[in-house]
Amino acid sequence: MKKNVFRIIRILCLILALAVSVGLLQEFLLCHADHNRQRLTGFYNEDSESLDVVFLGASEVYSDFAPGYAYSHSGLTSYLFATQSNSILNYKSQLKNILSRQKPDLIVIELNGAVYGDEAEATKEANLRNYSDNVPLDSTKFEWVSENVRENQPEYLFPFLKYHMLWSDLASEMKYRKTIINDTFRGYSYLKGVLNETNVFHSDQRSMNSALPMSASSKKPLTGIEEKGLRDLLQYCRDQGLQNVVFARFPHIVVRRTFDRFERSNTVGDIVAEYGYDYLNLERDIAMTGLDENNDFYNLDHLNIYGQKKFTAYLCDYLKEHYACAPHELTDRQEDEWKTCADYYNAYYSYSDSLIKAGDRRELSEDCDLIDTLKEYL
Repeated sequence: MKKNVFRIIRILCLILALAVSVGLLQEFLLCHADHNRQRLTGFYNEDSESLDVVFLGASEVYSDFAPGYAYSHSGLTSYLFATQSNSILNYKSQLKNILSRQKPDLIVIELNGAVYGDEAEATKEANLRNYSDNVPLDSTKFEWVSENVRENQPEYLFPFLKYHMLWSDLASEMKYRKTIINDTFRGYSYLKGVLNETNVFHSDQRSMNSALPMSASSKKPLTGIEEKGLRDLLQYCRDQGLQNVVFARFPHIVVRRTFDRFERSNTVGDIVAEYGYDYLNLERDIAMTGLDENNDFYNLDHLNIYGQKKFTAYLCDYLKEHYACAPHELTDRQEDEWKTCADYYNAYYSYSDSLIKAGDRRELSEDCDLIDTLKEYL
């Protein structure tokens, strides 16, 4: 009898050891490590129920808003729960992830993922995996896979099955693996996932922005997949009785080639209103945000650091005035951490400014190499 008990215990210990080993390998080695992973894993490092505002969306979110500067400007604590080329099919699940960890005054959902006008973009594997590969295995992830994945479902649930032959890419992604480990042991990330590019963009196409305030009636339909994803998200918000959600369209330089996205964003506004929620179309009149389209963008769709700082201040002030967002009390440790984040953003801004003035165009995402460089600017 004793032998059987000990045998069972050894088998259970072996299974547990195997599970832990696979978990660690999947978390730090057998994964695709990039800025998306660093940003999402950083969200789970944040103290539970410690954030005043959470932003959900695509690259507009992490290029246009700076949590470190938001804290120094307004005292608001915030995070960027955003992934590259985010699909509207991810949004409902992402909102559930946010609500499982935080109870913010407000969740701002930037709806770029609903206006691509291309069903292939909405269902593209990379755009889905930028989210699904980088969140914990729980009931929300199981539900997302069952709703959105028809083939290779186990690979989405257990990403190491896809990346088990990734050993050759370990070196190229090591800076992000190291960053994630550093953030995990520190307990928070310095920049909260900010990514920007050191460039001042001047379009060779005629901007249509001055005409946008008069173009609200110009509309185009969404694709079937994008409208369904948007309505599923809105219905979930209504079913849950969520009152702390606002939807938005962040600023862009609109040209003839991209005017159809503006028209679809007007349609998005109508759909959002059907469900009783606010839609802040901050693209329609960017002048009210204080942005200058000749100096504050690094390409048609994203703000550079000059625009990022202006827009962060504008949006913080707007949210405090119109949605009663207010800084909640922090512990001494949390306050010290946020002051550190503000210092690192100031260093990020100074470093970016120096590169722009030197004509050195590059992408600056939150990785350990950049953090080491920023220490020289603190």
